[in-house]
Amino acid sequence: MDRQKLLEHLKELQNLILQEREAARALAVEDMLALTEQKEELLKQMLPVVDSVEELSAEERELAESVHSENLRNAYFFWSALQWVRESMSFISDQLHPDSYGGSGSMYAGGCSGALISGRI
Repeated sequence: MDRQKLLEHLKELQNLILQEREAARALAVEDMLALTEQKEELLKQMLPVVDSVEELSAEERELAESVHSENLRNAYFFWSALQWVRESMSFISDQLHPDSYGGSGSMYAGGCSGALISGRI
């Protein structure tokens, strides 16, 4: 009985991970948060089942490896998205605070503070 439960939990976890990736692609933050809660709850339910199983069968091992692989894909996807956001914010910040020159011809970083873009001019 525990083995059947473990397979069901692994399949459900894999499904949640795939749904999480789709929600992330669609930028559906509320759906992502709900899926995260579901995953946490499922992992809590899985803990006693996993502890009771001595060794994984070939089918369980294959499914567990698939879950691990899909989870790594999501982690890389989220990391890549975060890097893109950081690069975009850096680019925007550079555009808002471009270098300027003082009266003596010296260069000042961020001298004009983006006044033109912010509408203060």
